[in-house]
Amino acid sequence: MNVVEHSAAPADPDALLADRFHCDATRHLTRLALGLSRDSMDLLTSVTDRLRAAEGALRDPLTSDLGFD
Repeated sequence: MNVVEHSAAPADPDALLADRFHCDATRHLTRLALGLSRDSMDLLTSVTDRLRAAEGALRDPLTSDLGFD
């Protein structure tokens, strides 16, 4: 039985990228998102877009085609 030491294990490139963020909150949030399914990521993106629209940073993706913006 071979045991691979943690330092010898291949690093996850997404985790390495997440570790490069200087902001602790962004780094933590990014690391939490690692490994989520594509559907989960799409849902989070949709919610994020709606929150940004509510703050006035983006047009609301669900109502912009209806002419409410």
